[in-house]
Amino acid sequence: MILLFVDSNASLLESRAVFLREQLPGFTIVPLADADEAAAWIAKAEALDVLVTEAIFDAGHTGFALRDAARARFPHGRVLFTTRFDLSGFEEQLAGTTVLKDGPYPSEKLVQRVQALLTAPVDASEPPPVMVPGTVLGSYQVLDRLYIENEAETYRAVQVSVQRPVALVLLKPEYLKKPEVVAKFKERIRVKASLTFARIAPLYEAGEANGWLFYTREIPRGRTLDEIKESGERLSERRVIEVLHGITEAMEHATSRGYHHRSLAPRDIYVDGEHQASITNIFRQATTAKRDAKADVKALLLLLRDVANEGKARGVLETLQNGQHDWSGLLDALDEIRDAMREHSIVKKIEAETLPATVARERPWWLWLAGIAILIAAALSGALTNGIVPSSKPKKAASTSVAWRQIPAGTFEYQKNERVKLPDYWMRQTEVTIAQYAEFLAELKKGPANRFDHPEQPKTKEGHTPPKWAAIHAAAQSGTSFNGEALSLDMPVTQVDWFDAYAFAKWRGERLPTEQEWEKAARGEKGLRYPWGNQPRPNAANLGDDYTTSANAKGGQVDGFNLTAAVTRSTQDVSPYGVQDMAGNVQEWTASENQDAAWPSHPEFPDVRVPVARGGHYGLKSNDQLLTARLFPESALETAPARGFRTVRDTAP
Repeated sequence: MILLFVDSNASLLESRAVFLREQLPGFTIVPLADADEAAAWIAKAEALDVLVTEAIFDAGHTGFALRDAARARFPHGRVLFTTRFDLSGFEEQLAGTTVLKDGPYPSEKLVQRVQALLTAPVDASEPPPVMVPGTVLGSYQVLDRLYIENEAETYRAVQVSVQRPVALVLLKPEYLKKPEVVAKFKERIRVKASLTFARIAPLYEAGEANGWLFYTREIPRGRTLDEIKESGERLSERRVIEVLHGITEAMEHATSRGYHHRSLAPRDIYVDGEHQASITNIFRQATTAKRDAKADVKALLLLLRDVANEGKARGVLETLQNGQHDWSGLLDALDEIRDAMREHSIVKKIEAETLPATVARERPWWLWLAGIAILIAAALSGALTNGIVPSSKPKKAASTSVAWRQIPAGTFEYQKNERVKLPDYWMRQTEVTIAQYAEFLAELKKGPANRFDHPEQPKTKEGHTPPKWAAIHAAAQSGTSFNGEALSLDMPVTQVDWFDAYAFAKWRGERLPTEQEWEKAARGEKGLRYPWGNQPRPNAANLGDDYTTSANAKGGQVDGFNLTAAVTRSTQDVSPYGVQDMAGNVQEWTASENQDAAWPSHPEFPDVRVPVARGGHYGLKSNDQLLTARLFPESALETAPARGFRTVRDTAP
């Protein structure tokens, strides 16, 4: 059996550990004086039967976090707290755990308490649920019990009137005659209801029925950390960072506003199909005991370790653990990591790539090109980062009028020799511009901001303002430069995710084109390799053959532009139907492959469906598959400086 003994009193630690070894034959005693070392040991241990730890450490760490981390991995492990401090006010954190006061205590007494723990029966079974499946409580019908706590039980239920799934939290009936417990439960409901944040499951309502007291809350979308761990799935470094960022946003939002909370458990953390995280409402009224935010952060990092891949994913968690962050510090650190991921040196790899005019057919052409495009999007996303400077060539104000091109009904060649028939439709001649998108954002301020949202837009997404929009829009309005790029209102809007593009189109009474519509508009009915024909033209489109990030080199030596170009310029990148910039400038979101179809499955993650982006962009080298390649982003929430969109309509403008 394994006993982890954590005692910061270095002068007594070893002698107490020796006594434990002598008096507890058959036990492996692991003595540690540091709470951080203990947390790291728990995260990597294969077994743990008994944890003996100080409840409060001098450095502000707590044994409660160690207890929670240990029980998350070893549910039937036994815990003994020792303490040199008054634990008044910590009753909730103690939750009935045995406490040995260290005055100091004799080693014999420590052994006696451990032996008492070992001889006490362990009831691994849970008591039967208060409410059996099918029980009706007010307008709710119980489906099953999710878990039990000291004073409450949480059930999965459905609100019958609207068929909405909910979590129903019931105060155990035996506490209904204890006024202080009832008052505390009601106050907890009030506190939870006062907290509103996209990543925290909202409270629906509180009620009394059949003499019982309860409240209901949202069950977040996705799977819990427990479910992810049980499935055997492990998260990559990028996904670990995204999940951690979502949780940290929620915790920082609540704690910075004075909300108290219990410890986060794996069952509290939900991760959806877009790898966006949200948490249940673990917040409650403040107590006299203050939580140690740094210890809470470390406990969360340990929870995520169990679902993180070996290597980089776990490495970044260990680095964050060493940072001694509170919630605000962790959020700042994660923002820096996310920025660094976008600005990764993959740019050098892209610059070294030479994409031949004809790609070997023995490899899946779309997968190879999609991989390069993903690398480019990740690298380029750091291009717009640091401030506005004057431009020697200021731009004039842009028009927000829209030019349309009719795409006539008929069959055309789609992808590789597939014939597809489409009705006629109208497509924007150019990509949506900064000026046009600014009108959309202004309209959102005149009414409910979510009135154009897609029904499946994640609740964690708030608004449709692109990153650094204020600075970019100001530069475009004044004709100045932002991070070395001279901007104008006639340039394509970028850094928009799929839900932003959808909302803009809905506001306009338009829609995003399907992949088939996009490709027909770009290639014509004969399936041209390029918008202008079947032969390459080095300077016809704004592509990446002359793209550079070097401060010592000037890009745009071939086509005239290193980054985005105004849609009002003269260009040869024009399709048979007069649609502009399908081969280059910026890549574009599409709705689906065809009308009424679902998003396709991601080739690398078959259980994840994502919308597809089409076309080349200013950072992608010229090749003969610019109009047929399909880029699968990590999610519909992905943004990139080289991606925008255009819209279509089914009737003449």
